[in-house]
Amino acid sequence: MNTKLSKTFSTAFLFALVSPFTLAGNPGVDLSMRRAIYVTSSKSTIDLKNDKYVAAGGTITVKRSQAEGCEGNWCTFRLGIIAFKSAGPSTLSTYGQFTGQTVGSSGGTIFFANTEGTQQKVLPVKLAIGKNVVTFKIDPQNKVLETDERNNRMTVTIVVDGML
Repeated sequence: MNTKLSKTFSTAFLFALVSPFTLAGNPGVDLSMRRAIYVTSSKSTIDLKNDKYVAAGGTITVKRSQAEGCEGNWCTFRLGIIAFKSAGPSTLSTYGQFTGQTVGSSGGTIFFANTEGTQQKVLPVKLAIGKNVVTFKIDPQNKVLETDERNNRMTVTIVVDGML
């Protein structure tokens, strides 16, 4: 074999072995989200002009009367996020999940069709009356290997005012 061709082949083979893009199967894909959680009351979509939101690391107070429904000291609110997919395959399906000590878990599939780079996900989440630390994570089982896994999680505090 020609030494120049052999060197080129070896370099390309070594790059393929160590490249995260090759190993991922999704060259250049990155999942992330707008750094805010929206409270949509009982709607299944986010209204960017009117829905209240809390930025990552922040605190928001919501009233029990804004809940979709309440049982005892628990109220169900619809919480939403805006997810982003940069580059990668034309279609991609992943999972998004809200968790927290007083929250339990609520999650669902986030599907990006062909040229979509943005997707809303609104889920019903049970919150306790009082303080709730809520974390949202996109791709919580890390099934999609990405260029940046550090931007897949955010935490906020949601205080549910027990007054009607």
